[in-house]
Amino acid sequence: MKYFFTILIIFIFNISTAFTNNEIIPLSKSIKEFNMKTEIGKLHYLAFFSLRCGSLFASINDVIPNRNYLNAALNLQEGALITAIMIKKTNQRQIKEDINEEIESYKNIYSKIIQKNYDKYNTFIEGSELLSGDEKICKNFVPRAYRFLKNNRFTIRK
Repeated sequence: MKYFFTILIIFIFNISTAFTNNEIIPLSKSIKEFNMKTEIGKLHYLAFFSLRCGSLFASINDVIPNRNYLNAALNLQEGALITAIMIKKTNQRQIKEDINEEIESYKNIYSKIIQKNYDKYNTFIEGSELLSGDEKICKNFVPRAYRFLKNNRFTIRK
């Protein structure tokens, strides 16, 4: 239990440091953090990637309104919530508040990066290795997330 709290504190510190510096770890590097050989590892992967991809797509939709980005953002954000509830299993209201806060935090970070990229290159996504890489990974992640949602009787917005 002592090690769990130490790891949790380090994780929270790293997340808060990333948010304060407006730096974000590319999804290509984040996938290595998950143990995909266990069910709980897969759930953590689904929760994290749903959260990040839902936030990215929502940020992109804010500057380039697109129904596909909007629907994907809403579906993935709901997937992040469902997965977090499956992992924690208690206090659903608090989990929902936490997930919504994380979505807004990531969305703000992505929005700032998109704006900086636009100011520098006059394009929203291209020119930024992080944005184009994360967008590509998220587009590849969507079918996997949708299968998970459908298997859990969630209606996908189209």
